[in-house]
Amino acid sequence: MYDKLTELEINGKKATLKINRPNQLNALNKQVIKEIFDHCLLLKDNSDVKVLVVCGAGDKAFVAGADIKEMQDFKTAKEASDFSQYAANIFTTLENIPQITIAQVQGFALGGGLELALACDLIIASEKARFGLPEVTLGLIPGFSGTQRLARRIGVAKTIEWISTANKYSAQEAFQAGLLNHVTKHEELVFFTSDIIDKILKNAPTALKIAKKVVKFGSASSFKEGCLLESEEFGLLFNTPEAKEGLAAFIEKRAPNF
Repeated sequence: MYDKLTELEINGKKATLKINRPNQLNALNKQVIKEIFDHCLLLKDNSDVKVLVVCGAGDKAFVAGADIKEMQDFKTAKEASDFSQYAANIFTTLENIPQITIAQVQGFALGGGLELALACDLIIASEKARFGLPEVTLGLIPGFSGTQRLARRIGVAKTIEWISTANKYSAQEAFQAGLLNHVTKHEELVFFTSDIIDKILKNAPTALKIAKKVVKFGSASSFKEGCLLESEEFGLLFNTPEAKEGLAAFIEKRAPNF
């Protein structure tokens, strides 16, 4: 029986998934990745939880990367490729859970750590955070969908520069590149994230879930297909109790009761 390397804490409508390997800078090994998948399966069927925060234990690292010592034991190209696909698929599972997901980054988010953050809907970072994809310094490339997700977040040209230079970028540089939603003072990171969560949780829960679904679908589809799904879901939401309450609250000049 292995000791757990991650923790999932559920507190009402909010859940927190913590990578808990601070002595290894929360490096991602097969066990950590499998536990992330297990937590995602639990959350996928938990309609009470509306927001998930993903974070790393300690003060130094969100996740400093994949576990290089474990990867060094791979004997064949297929073994490495299978590991890459395994992790990428699990990060896609995280990306597609119905909850709004927030990566709360307090330190290093490098390699697989940045790829984990990219699988979240929002990234909120401390001013002390550092970001990068240094895989080419190991003779490799990002393997957990980083080449694809980063390009969709900050553009192709910047992604090629980030990967080919292997630079580590400050939180402010990452924000200016379009990677981050917000940068905060280090001591205010948790409070700021909680404030964002409170704002999210005031809103209609079904609409939150559907909005995420439509945006994700549209980002991987044509504009026309995205608009068609948007119109369809808008119509379906219109007859829900939440929409009736929201519209009535607006007319009556009161806060809605979702």
